[in-house]
This record gives sequence, C-alpha cells and structure tokens, in this order.
Amino acid sequence: MKLRQPLRVLVVDGARSAQAHAEEIAEELRVDEVSFGQVDASELRVKPNLPVLGPKLGRELGAVRAALEAGEFEELPGGGFRAAGHELGSEEVLVERRGKEGWAVAASDGVTVALDLHLDEDLVLRGRVYDLIHTVNTMRKDTGLELTDRIRLTLPEEASGLLEHSEWIARETLAVSVGADGAELRIDKA
Repeated sequence: MKLRQPLRVLVVDGARSAQAHAEEIAEELRVDEVSFGQVDASELRVKPNLPVLGPKLGRELGAVRAALEAGEFEELPGGGFRAAGHELGSEEVLVERRGKEGWAVAASDGVTVALDLHLDEDLVLRGRVYDLIHTVNTMRKDTGLELTDRIRLTLPEEASGLLEHSEWIARETLAVSVGADGAELRIDKA
C-alpha cells in the first residue's frame, strides 16, 4: 500500500549507498526531502538483558541497570555499550529506538530511518489531492474507461479548494477540464 499523505522529511542514518537514490526514495514515499546523517528524532533506550547479565554481573547488575535507565551510557562500535564501568556486548543489552513526538522511527541492521509526521495546511491539501486522484482513477477503472480515455471531471462544491492543483489533477486523471460545481464527484468521457 502506498502512502498518499505527503510528508516533509525522511532522515536516514547508516545507508550511505542509498544517497544516490534520494530523489527516487522521495518520490516513492512522497516526502519533500530525504536527508542522510544522524537521526536526532529518536530516543535510544537500553535495558540489560537480565538472563545474560544477571549471572555475569551478580550484585553489580543493579548499578548497570540504573545507569542504563538514566541514559548514562556510551555507545561502542559493534552495538555494545559501556555503563557503570562495564562493557556490555550487543547480546547483553536490549536496545529500543523510539521516535520523539511527531516522528516515526525504525531501526534494523545498523540502519535507522525517521519520518517527520508533522502536518501543515499545504501537506494536508496535497494529501487530499492524492486521495482525489486515487478515487478518480478507481472510478475510471470501475466505469470501464480505457487507460487513454480523456474525461471531464466535476468535483463537489466543498472540494473547490483542490482546484489550485487542477493542472496536477488533470494530468494524473487525463481530464480535459476540472471544475467544482457539482453536488457529487462525477466523471464524464470527453
């Protein structure tokens, strides 16, 4: 399923080879910008893997656990961490990355991606246009129109705000005209 709501920014950390495809990624995911580098939109939470660390650390587990919960740790190469004077291997900790407010974050195999979910009026309007285009193209198919058939598109009056994007709508739906004077969405073969 393709996301129809456009968004502003996708941040990618750990996939330098994808930089050459930034424009394709932006177009496919409907984001205005794809940037590569540190993801500041996530919070890192590290917890001890108790079945593994308990036997290893014994009484010192409490201090390590408290340091990890307080965020008092250092990330080490290879996925390990240093906390309370102990070096912890990647199998000795449970790592979770969460998105900060308004961000969706996912991490796997050394790659972290963050998607800015904040919406403004322009993004909402463009999302409505994508939805309209999808609906019209579904209607075209359902009514048996050929892929090359031209149409006249009439929008309901309450959708007249979408007309500022009428050229885009016409291009994507093969409409020779786009107007908003109807009581319901209507397509007519041109």
